[in-house]
Amino acid sequence: MILVDTHNHLYSEEYMENLDSILKEAVEAGVGVIICVAEDLESSRATLSLAEKYENVYAAIGMHPWTAIHQYDELKEITSLIRDYADHIVAIGEVGLDKKYDSGEKGWMRQVEVFKQMIELALELDKPLNIHSRRAASDVLELLKVYRVKKAHFHWFTDSEDILREVVSMGYYVSFTPSITYSKRMMRMSKMVPVKQLLTETDGPVPFYGPLKGELTRPCHVKLVYEKLSEIHGYKLEDLANEIYRNFSKLYLDIG
Repeated sequence: MILVDTHNHLYSEEYMENLDSILKEAVEAGVGVIICVAEDLESSRATLSLAEKYENVYAAIGMHPWTAIHQYDELKEITSLIRDYADHIVAIGEVGLDKKYDSGEKGWMRQVEVFKQMIELALELDKPLNIHSRRAASDVLELLKVYRVKKAHFHWFTDSEDILREVVSMGYYVSFTPSITYSKRMMRMSKMVPVKQLLTETDGPVPFYGPLKGELTRPCHVKLVYEKLSEIHGYKLEDLANEIYRNFSKLYLDIG
């Protein structure tokens, strides 16, 4: 049984002091795949280094929507890095759009411009997109339609159920975090996603409530997501793990 954490920020300062032990702990918990997702130029470089060093770490590099606003001048270098290391990455991410905070018209236009370039790169290099869509999933979806994107993964989807139905109807993948252990809304939404489109993540080191309240979120905690999803979908844990591993392999490794 191989567990998968499809969205984690392993380069974060919170992990650095004990990263070896954190990754050993993940392996012991059955986590055989961790996709480290970058946010900017510095974390993209760090992500590539981590994927080279650790066998079970896979790299996704890209430009987060907030980097698009605040560090827009990094776009050219990030784009070049993606092209140069295309054979070393499994996805372009974390990329997308974010409307949680008002960044003004200029900030929004930068987000859209950067996301369009990330989509174009993904199509050019035949890579999936690991997508951030906080309060902007409908805008993200419209751009994916315009570009006819086939390979996309909506990480920690929190938008409306109507938009989630559309995401699912387009055949895109959706991942859930440890928030599913205590959020009734996340439990309900996870039931809307067919198992063949389900993925799992921790978004570590982002903190959570519930059983992880007060703890540093680590890749091993993805097992909590599996346990809750198996309960919700009525699957044995091992059977669900096999299904999710197939989903990961199909989307990120182009296998199956």
